[in-house]
This record gives sequence, structure tokens and C-alpha cells, in this order.
Amino acid sequence: MARDYQSPFSRSLLRRMMTRRALQEHGDADARRSPLRNTWQDNLHPALFEHAEALVRGGLPLHDHARALNSSQCFAMNLFLPFAVGSPEGLASFLSTRLGRTVRVRGIDIEYYGSGDILAEVAGSIPNEDERFTAADVAVHLEDEKGDIGLAIVEVKLSESGFTPCGGRRSRGNRNDAACRSLELMFASPDRCYLQRPYRAVRDRRYWAIFSQEHGDMTAAFPRVDTQECPFATDWQQPMRNHALCLGHAQAGLASFWLLALVHHDDNHDVVDPWEAYRAATADAQHIHRWPASTLIDPIEAALPSSSPPIGTWLRDRYLLEVDA
Repeated sequence: MARDYQSPFSRSLLRRMMTRRALQEHGDADARRSPLRNTWQDNLHPALFEHAEALVRGGLPLHDHARALNSSQCFAMNLFLPFAVGSPEGLASFLSTRLGRTVRVRGIDIEYYGSGDILAEVAGSIPNEDERFTAADVAVHLEDEKGDIGLAIVEVKLSESGFTPCGGRRSRGNRNDAACRSLELMFASPDRCYLQRPYRAVRDRRYWAIFSQEHGDMTAAFPRVDTQECPFATDWQQPMRNHALCLGHAQAGLASFWLLALVHHDDNHDVVDPWEAYRAATADAQHIHRWPASTLIDPIEAALPSSSPPIGTWLRDRYLLEVDA
């Protein structure tokens, strides 16, 4: 990994999750315990096993650390697959309020990239196994009362202390990092950015073209940037790519409306500041949201009202979420 995602919160959360596991399995908080489950399925609520396993058999790529107690991928599945397994009406109501329009949920994807042609990070429309590309943690496909198609892209963070940074700035293939060091140059000539055509890439990536098409130029797309260097070198890289994925869908005629959201553990404040700073810097701030995970508990309970164990209680206990009564 390009950075250390450990923070006081992440270390504390993992310790508490391990202690909770020791109590549940051995009745002793000091019993020997591991940060890894025996299988990745052990990280899921039982009502989600069958659906999640079918997704993996169908090609869903599992993260390297899906067995870890603090797996964000499994956290995302536990929060959003209930709406695929059960009723999505609670999620539809939740999103309708935030979008300001009545919507229904047409489908939910985990690790969603759409088409490789949108961001052009890969050689073709479908990525090869060895190609790296932007995949949103969750995509919720929507339709409003007029029949217009919408897309909600959701980034899910459990214990991470930040977002994936730019790999191009430190790449050995980047022989000229002038655009990395100068905001003025980066925004005036985004084609100078190494990410636009990394080493061995067969076509230009479309991040900067997407933002320029939407807003005229990069300065108009990001009018409130407070730095003298490229703002996408660190924490803003991952939100930027998901933002471009949303806009790219709209520009390709695949979505008439969209939103981008961060869902995070309520106590994980490490990801809040960079996300809010990114949102405030963009011209699309009204489309960018942030939801503590506990705000989804009621819709999730409504999706699987007869689950065993009760999924709301299970989520609160499993992830140490404090939810106001």
C-alpha cells in the first residue's frame, strides 16, 4: 500500500473488535484472539451469505484482507446487500430525501466500475485481470418517478485513516512531475499530468476531460482549492476518481442524475475532514454527501425485518456502532 492507514482510531477499533470476538467465542476478553476470521463469509450477517457467495462466484473480486475483522469490503456488503436480499424501499426513501426526488432502487452493485471506456483506465471496455482501475465500493442504480435513470456511487470506510492517494506522483515512470508540484500548471495544462497517460497505457485517461467537459475547465470544476500543488496527490485522489465516474456516466447518457457519498463508521473522524474539504472545493458540492453508517440502520432493519439474528442489533454489536435511541 502507498500509505499507512493505521491511526489511533483504527487501532482502537480493531482491538475492541478482537475483544468482542473473544468474549463471544470464549466468554473471556483476555482469551487468545485473531484479527482474521476463518473465512471471509464469517464477516457477513448470515442472511447475506448466499447472495454474497453468488456474487463472488459470478466474478466479484474480494479484497486481499476480506477475512479481517475490520474489512471495509465486508462492511459495505453488510450495509448494502440487505437491500438486494430483502426490500429496497427503505433505501429508496433514504435516497429520495437526499436527492429531493422520489426514486426507486433498480439494483445494487459491489465493486462497480461500469464500463472501462468511461474513465479509460484500461485498454478496453472490460478490464483484464492484471489491470488496475477505479471500482466504487457500492453503486445503487435508481429510477425516478419520471422514468429518468440515476446513479448513486458510495465509498465505504470502516477503520481507514484516509483515502487512496495518487500512485503517479511517485511512479518511476513519471519523469516530469512539474504538474504535481504546481496547481497553476496542473489546472492550466492537465495533459501534463502523468496520470493522463501512465507508462504502458494505451490511451489517455479521461478524468480531466470529464471535469472540463462538465464545467469548462479544471479551475471552474474545482473553484475553491487551497493549495499550491496538485490537490489530487493525496486524500483527494480517490474521491476525484469516483466523482469523475459519476460525471462520466451522466455524460455518456447512462444517468440523468447522480450523487456521490461517503458512508463511514460513526467514530471514524479521520476520513471526514478530507472528504468535506474535497466536497467544499468542487463545483458539484450539492451532489456530494456524507452519511455516518448508523443512519442506514433503520432502513436496513426495514429491509430484513425477520432476519436472525436481528440485523440492526447485529450491526451495532459487530461494528461497535453507537446508535441513538
